[in-house]
Parts: sequence; structure tokens; C-alpha cells
Amino acid sequence: MENFNVKIERVTKDNYHMFDDMVFWRINGVERRKEEKEKSRTIDFSYAYSQLQHQGFYAYAALVEGRYVGWITLMFTPKLGKWSTGVLYVDEVWTSPEYRRRGIAFSLMEKIKDVQKETGAKRIRLYTDNFPAVELYKKCGFKISAEEVVFMERS
Repeated sequence: MENFNVKIERVTKDNYHMFDDMVFWRINGVERRKEEKEKSRTIDFSYAYSQLQHQGFYAYAALVEGRYVGWITLMFTPKLGKWSTGVLYVDEVWTSPEYRRRGIAFSLMEKIKDVQKETGAKRIRLYTDNFPAVELYKKCGFKISAEEVVFMERS
């Protein structure tokens, strides 16, 4: 495994274009070409910027060699009138395939500790159908609390 520096940064209006490049990479399986990256800097991301300001929402990206190669998104939900101050949910964790098994996801998961301190969350929860990732989550201190769960959605 090669050595490289990983910097975990909060996604903001100032670096969102780089985050968008990474999302393109994930969706399409290839990175944007240089000219496409330049063009993406002119896109109006106002809606995304407003989402980044949503109270309780946290998005972080892993910067390696001048580009983002992974991200984590978290959401804090307060518990009003309860003994607990709330729950921090891990919404999504992704690392570029070429950077997997190099500690990127672990570094992103470590950011949870800072957000937990900031929010006062008593619990951190995540739900996954990515069974290979379960070992990473265990390494980060998570324990399986249920194996059969029903998830329901509505559009």
C-alpha cells in the first residue's frame, strides 16, 4: 500500500464543485475530463448549497492528491423531551474503488466522533446492505444490533 496524505474536509459552497466531480465519478464510473471539470465550476449549485446549510446535516470528503476520493454524510436527529439528546445517522459512505482498502473510509468514519461531540448525540446508527463494509463498521466500534429489519419507503 502506498503512502499518501488524506485530509478530511467538510463539504461547503467553496469546495462543492469538487464534491460534484466525485459524485459524477461514482455515478458514471469514470472521472470528468479536465474540460468537464472546468465547465462544472460554472454550474449553479444553489440548491445543493442550501442543502449543505440544513441544520443537522454534515457532509465530509476525503482529499487525496488534489481530488476528492470518498465521502460520508451524516444526519443528526434530536430526541425532544427524552433522556437522550438525539441520534446521529450515517447516511452514506463511499470511496472510489481505486482507493478502497487504504484507510479512506476509516478516516471518514473517524469524523463521526467530532460530529458526535458537536451534537451531543448519545447514539450513532447506520443501516447497510453492503455486507463487505460490515467489517469496517465493526473496526470503527459499531455492533450489529438487529439482523432482520423491515425498511419501508414512500415516494
